[in-house]
Amino acid sequence: MRNLAILILSALSLGLLTACGFAPVHGGSNLSSNSASALQNITLIVEDGKDANDKEASFHLNQRLRDRIGVNQGAYTLTVSPSWSRGRLGISSDDVASRYDGSLRAKYTLTDTRSGKVMNTGNVTAVSTYGASEDPYAVIASNNNAVRNVAAEAADRIIFKLAGYFAEADLSKTAP
Repeated sequence: MRNLAILILSALSLGLLTACGFAPVHGGSNLSSNSASALQNITLIVEDGKDANDKEASFHLNQRLRDRIGVNQGAYTLTVSPSWSRGRLGISSDDVASRYDGSLRAKYTLTDTRSGKVMNTGNVTAVSTYGASEDPYAVIASNNNAVRNVAAEAADRIIFKLAGYFAEADLSKTAP
């Protein structure tokens, strides 16, 4: 009987949490309708980069951005240039790294598709630190995982910055 009362009380308390004011970042309630629609009105161009790691990072960054804003032919064009780098950390006396720092720096430019006017530019950086096992395949797997993680983080940061830009631009239009 006590467990049933706890279960019912827990279920009722979940309903109260919906009134806390939490809203998804990409939801229409968090941005004005103009800002939200602007994010869905972006054509995406992600440059490949100069080496295999840049190309892998570009692929994952492209996928994450497309998951967030969709595949569109819009009023704006977002061009992203990612650059992956890996630094050694925790170097032992025999010059072997025990940890690596994987970093993705993405430079982005938002342009008006019709006029070519640059609307917004910026840089985002995402970092993932991972352990270096003695097994070479484990290091490769860890590196691949780090590339995926930093690409997802960089994509989210770009979306946040663009959402802020569109919200600010929308506010400036309605300001007295």
